[in-house]
Amino acid sequence: MGNDLREKKVSIWNKDFICVMIANTFLAASHNAVNPLVSSYATMLGAGAQLMGFLTGMFFGVSLAMRPFAGPVTTRFDNRWLMIFVYALGGIVNIGYAFFHNITAFIIFRVFHGIQYSLIGSLCFTIAGNSLPKEKMASGLGVFGVGSAIATAIAPSIGIALRNLGTQLRGEDFGYTLVFLFGACILLLAIIPSFLLSPQKRDLTNAGKWYTQIATKHALGPTVVIFLLITAYSLFSVYMVPFGEENGMGDVGRFFTVLALVMLLTRPLSGPLTDKLGLRKVLLPAILIFASSFIITGSAQTKAIIFLGAVIAAIGYGAANPAVQSMCVQCETPARRAVASNTLYIGIDLGYFIGPIIGGYVKEYATYRQVITVGYIPALMGAAAFLIFYGSYRRRQEYLNSIL
Repeated sequence: MGNDLREKKVSIWNKDFICVMIANTFLAASHNAVNPLVSSYATMLGAGAQLMGFLTGMFFGVSLAMRPFAGPVTTRFDNRWLMIFVYALGGIVNIGYAFFHNITAFIIFRVFHGIQYSLIGSLCFTIAGNSLPKEKMASGLGVFGVGSAIATAIAPSIGIALRNLGTQLRGEDFGYTLVFLFGACILLLAIIPSFLLSPQKRDLTNAGKWYTQIATKHALGPTVVIFLLITAYSLFSVYMVPFGEENGMGDVGRFFTVLALVMLLTRPLSGPLTDKLGLRKVLLPAILIFASSFIITGSAQTKAIIFLGAVIAAIGYGAANPAVQSMCVQCETPARRAVASNTLYIGIDLGYFIGPIIGGYVKEYATYRQVITVGYIPALMGAAAFLIFYGSYRRRQEYLNSIL
């Protein structure tokens, strides 16, 4: 009997989950090396505060505009070949950033970057969700985020170090060239685990019209919540470097290191905690903790308080994000998880697009200190949105449990 129990033990670890986790880690490494420096890069190119905010969030706006195409494409095509294509496109875009240093070229490559991003996030998320057993969904998605947390810990400091090294060697332009080439190399490496994914046979018998694969109303709740949380989080990811420079704190790249290292603990722990205690008991406190981190960080006068803010943010966001993701995956049938993922990423794209623009407008009339502090408002709105949608989510869960 003991042997039977061991044989029936459910595990999250399989080839596809491991491969997509590695590829997603490379994506996070490229993104987190490049993105914290985009606002500074735009300023170097001569952009004002509002244009800088727009350029920073632009590729998320393009990604949002591409969602009507991304959902049907993810549903209808072999996800392995899509992964290979979008990682290759991301590498090409970063090579373009590296060698064409003017605002016109930056806008053009930002558009292509947005097209790439419209596919890659929901694609990785869908493959990960489909490779996980139902009873381990929250736990598996928590572990799935560990790789990106490691990349987030290391990549911003690598990006800043490469910029500083290149600036010392041949000037600021060359510094950013090194950063973008690093981003390109990492994305091209991600083609290897993407190629190792299992081929997929698409059964389109019950797929329906293409427009039914763009979004699902059942994922509206988690989408609104993630939109508000990402709007807040984007202020950290985009404006912490200029915040440190404005306040005479120099290189605050270790903020992202501390943030990511603490997430290494909170992400894998939050999944089992959500599976055990339930969504409501984990998500609400996590969002409130996350909201407080903006007040702490925005009022910081020393690096020590900034790092404390990073710890608080990691505890809150690291627990909230996998909980919202599992909420999204479990609100649809397995056949329509790609549609649910696409819906969720509409909220993510919109948050990353709107957040930097809000930050740019705040900076126009205030300082980066106020840009960071204002993040607590959308975070608290996320908690309110969860309470509003929680009832409909529970009813949807009861229905799916009755038919699956």
